[in-house]
Amino acid sequence: MEIETKHVELRTLTPAAGCFLTQAGDVPAQERVVSEKVYLAVNDAPENWREITAAEAEAIINAQQQNADDQPQDQ
Repeated sequence: MEIETKHVELRTLTPAAGCFLTQAGDVPAQERVVSEKVYLAVNDAPENWREITAAEAEAIINAQQQNADDQPQDQ
């Protein structure tokens, strides 16, 4: 058995009070992330994320839920 110890840098993004984070680029609506905190992967960059208002976040989440509700259920 081999034990290896590494120290890593964990980068997180936290939006301003009352805001949320989402991807900065074009993402399909159902795949869009809305979050209060983002933990950046090693190959991710802060420039790939942007702040949105709570109202924008709510609109995205509601549209995703509506779309999911409209999908036929497998039986």
